[in-house]
Amino acid sequence: MPPSLSRKFFKEARKGAAALSLLTFLAVQAMAAFPALHALVHGDSTDPSHQCAVTLFLHGQVHASSAAVEAAPGAPAFAAEPLLATTVFVSTDVQLLPSRGPPSILPVI
Repeated sequence: MPPSLSRKFFKEARKGAAALSLLTFLAVQAMAAFPALHALVHGDSTDPSHQCAVTLFLHGQVHASSAAVEAAPGAPAFAAEPLLATTVFVSTDVQLLPSRGPPSILPVI
């Protein structure tokens, strides 16, 4: 498979997976909002021991993954030795291009 075709295939596959995930999530939310729709899918939806994704959403038993971030130790704020023994000065000659003049104080109309 050529690289451009492969990239296009994976891009389309990613879009399809995202659309399927969204459709599933919205279907579960719709069944949670409308018990009659849930009863069409599960005949025993009124049973107290019934467990499915819809009942988990209804009872708030959905747990999101934790996003614990550990801070890496930072670099020391000071250096024990100077970086350069001598000071280096750099001079540059900044000039305007030949077709450009100095900036004007007057507003451009």
